[in-house]
Amino acid sequence: MAPLPGELTLSFLTRLAARYHLTIRDLLAAVTDVGDQQNLTGMLHPDSEIHLNTQACARVATLCRVPPQVLEQALPAWRREEPCGKYGAGPVGRLMRGEEAVVAWGPTCPACTAARTGRRVPARRYLAAEERVCARHRYWLLFLPGTSGLPLPLGPCPEVVDAQRRHVRLLRRSPAGAQAFEVARAITGSWWNQPWPDEEHLWPTRLEATRPTGADPGWWKVAARDLITYPETVTLARLLTDRTVQERTITESRRHLPYRLGELPRLLTEVADQLGRPWLAHHLATVTHGPLFTWAHSCVRTRAASTPAAQRTLWKVHSSHRPRPLSDLLPHAPAADGTPPAAKPARRLRGHSLQAEQAFQTGQAQAQAYHQQHGHLAVPKEDTPAGYPLGQWLANTRARHTRMPAPQAAALTELYPWWNAPWSTLWQRTWHLAPGTTLAPTTRPTARSSRPAGSPPPATASANGSTCSAPATPPSTPNSSASSHRSASMPRRRPPPAPDDATSRPAPKKPSPTPAPTPPNTAAWPP
Repeated sequence: MAPLPGELTLSFLTRLAARYHLTIRDLLAAVTDVGDQQNLTGMLHPDSEIHLNTQACARVATLCRVPPQVLEQALPAWRREEPCGKYGAGPVGRLMRGEEAVVAWGPTCPACTAARTGRRVPARRYLAAEERVCARHRYWLLFLPGTSGLPLPLGPCPEVVDAQRRHVRLLRRSPAGAQAFEVARAITGSWWNQPWPDEEHLWPTRLEATRPTGADPGWWKVAARDLITYPETVTLARLLTDRTVQERTITESRRHLPYRLGELPRLLTEVADQLGRPWLAHHLATVTHGPLFTWAHSCVRTRAASTPAAQRTLWKVHSSHRPRPLSDLLPHAPAADGTPPAAKPARRLRGHSLQAEQAFQTGQAQAQAYHQQHGHLAVPKEDTPAGYPLGQWLANTRARHTRMPAPQAAALTELYPWWNAPWSTLWQRTWHLAPGTTLAPTTRPTARSSRPAGSPPPATASANGSTCSAPATPPSTPNSSASSHRSASMPRRRPPPAPDDATSRPAPKKPSPTPAPTPPNTAAWPP
């Protein structure tokens, strides 16, 4: 019995056991038998994979009567690693599972499997992102942790099949197509996790049309994330790989690092038009973090260079922006007696440590105490209030703001909207130290300006109350929140533009008291 191309080794062994009228456990016991003992480690689950050593592979080749060379070419995990057994030498097998331990897989198309094997038996294959759709039989090959997968008919959603054809063309024409798809998947995944606005109709309709009969709507919304967002992900990937869009983004930013996506209105308009959502540009204008902002930030930073290092930076998806695995999100099944499962804490993602999370919580507590005392977070690098290096912590946090997890960025924004303002720390402190001045924005910034009403005008007040014109760019000082030690070729953040009537009206010395600050990012969706 021959394997299917790209099939999981355990899936092939399951079909082989069925051909011999055995259970998979009986077959594994025969393949890994060492002195009447089963030389097998790990737990057997429907979504498991198995790694075999050379002796065990030889036994499987004898049972299925297929040359080892054919098995090696068809089964990707056939020679992936040599597991160590618990009973010394001899055939060894090791069972593995989990989205981080096993490469992405999914069920095979039922019609394709029946045509190839002559039997309607389930099988599992390693699947790339563009192989999730069987365009011939119109199936979505859905991965579900803890199961052998679920093939879903795509009759109600022809746009998913059309997106798969565009995805294949993208991979053929663009060398960065695969990396761009991962960036786009992170973007749509971040939108998926936010409350959907009232204007969004495509995703709810598609979600309801593909929901299996009897499936819980809440469970299905978690499981169908990649399916429902697939057309938009492919569209975004094609848009981001467009060289014209990249050059236009750099030109529109005037080669300065953007503070929020509202400074790139043409990019937002293009995204909204391509996705068929005209209202999306308004929601994206206030975004100051997340995968789309990181891509735009990297595009300006690398200036769309074609060097390998620049391309790696442009298409890098930080671990904090990657969609969480479904195994962490899907609810667990209730117990046998009907007792609902206990809520388990979310597993920490790769690249996130408990020490880093505790360090952020400590810094956030110190920043909150400083803000309650002074009303701002314009802390110089060398300042250590209460013996804690808060200035250095804030400088480090600002330096990595593009790769911060969304909850951390939202927490700092709620504490003080201008914790990562595009103005130097010295300029902010000069404004705060001026008699009777405040830094309380009264309106949310728009795409036309990165400086809302009520923020520091383009004139600073000295300690004696006199005013002087602000420099065209923030002063480069040791206290500046912008990195003064960066190279001259590195684009800097654009200083806030002056109001339209700044030339005809002097900046006020004492702004009137204003309400509490409104966080810059107040849109419900996307983040």
